Amino acid sequence: MPKSARFPITTLALLVCSSAPFAEPVQFVKGKPAVVNAINYHQELDISSYYVSEKLDGVRAIWTGSKLVTRSGRVLNAPDWFTSELPDISVEGELWAGRGQFSQVQRTVLDTVPDDEQWLDIHYMLFDAPGHMGKFEQRYQFLTAFCESISGTHLRCVEQMSFDTHEDLQHYLGSLTSAGSEGLMLKQKGELYHPGRNASLVKVKNVQDAEAIVVGYKPSKGKYEGKMGAILVELSDGARFYIGSGFTDAERSDPPKLGDMVTFEHNGWTENGIPRFARYHRIRLPE
Repeated sequence: MPKSARFPITTLALLVCSSAPFAEPVQFVKGKPAVVNAINYHQELDISSYYVSEKLDGVRAIWTGSKLVTRSGRVLNAPDWFTSELPDISVEGELWAGRGQFSQVQRTVLDTVPDDEQWLDIHYMLFDAPGHMGKFEQRYQFLTAFCESISGTHLRCVEQMSFDTHEDLQHYLGSLTSAGSEGLMLKQKGELYHPGRNASLVKVKNVQDAEAIVVGYKPSKGKYEGKMGAILVELSDGARFYIGSGFTDAERSDPPKLGDMVTFEHNGWTENGIPRFARYHRIRLPE
């Protein structure tokens, strides 16, 4: 095609873009919230000193007392009715729509203009209260009393349980994961809210997960010819490897973009520091 034939298309594209409404800008609060990050489960933990709850596959959100934000401080534009009954101290929880519904949650809560109908399917599952100065047992009592005092059914407390042995914990983990759960979260009963990665919060899963940046692609052959076959990813230590499983047909047609941070699952590590049996899980929530 001669160069002159391209100008009308470019001009048309500019006209279309100029007539489209501008998207609302993403807003952030000053300073991202100081939150607790989980360590991985190990057998040396004193299980009896922890409360245990289901690991919810949603978007972690912090209510600052006036705004609903992500861990990075990104403001989530929830409808007024969704936040009107929240307390005037900081609480945190998971924006959740049920097992396996992460994509629906992400599409809903990241909109700059909230869609009331879509937000009706979202629950704010409260699991801690950073604004409360007590130990976790006391913070959990505060949350349960709060949830019992309000009328909004979209605000709920995550159920906490106790186990005495690792065997009991693993049995419970198996029953939940067979029903489609991601795993378990352990909260140390007697710990004050302690931001950072520490043993006051523990993640328990049958498989491990990690994050990497997409740096390339490998085309597919056979059944998926003409589509993405695998993504080349890079870990924080510079190690690179391909992930070719875990994708839906739609994701192979529209794969994660170069530079996207993705979460993948795996079963341990090789001697060379490469994840074993890595499979794609999802694009990490933008921050």
